[in-house]
Amino acid sequence: MRRVRFGETDPFGVTYFVSYFNYFKEALDEFLREKGIKPELFYRNPQENYAFPIVYAEGKFRSPTKYDDELEIVVSVEELKESSVTFRFEARRKDLVVAEGKISCVCIDKSWKRRKMPEEVRKVLQS
Repeated sequence: MRRVRFGETDPFGVTYFVSYFNYFKEALDEFLREKGIKPELFYRNPQENYAFPIVYAEGKFRSPTKYDDELEIVVSVEELKESSVTFRFEARRKDLVVAEGKISCVCIDKSWKRRKMPEEVRKVLQS
């Protein structure tokens, strides 16, 4: 759970759309931590020669939220491929879905070439 902060709203007092992408990224980091993956080593792991840069993000905004509204961000793995993963997000105020989103990451090596996802990462994301 997190609250909408004043600086995350637009001049009309409505949560600015870009704020949701920050909420989704924060929730993704927590999701990874809960799965036992350190976010800093998911996004860039030079010792294991892989990284997962974010290559795509989208958002759909269904209902406005305002300063001090309490939001729950639910994260799930929508699609897991050989070298990419797409995460799905739902932002909820009480039981109402107020925004949805997706973030896709592609596994690359240190030369920025696509590579197969490490099996240990795949197993954790499948669970």
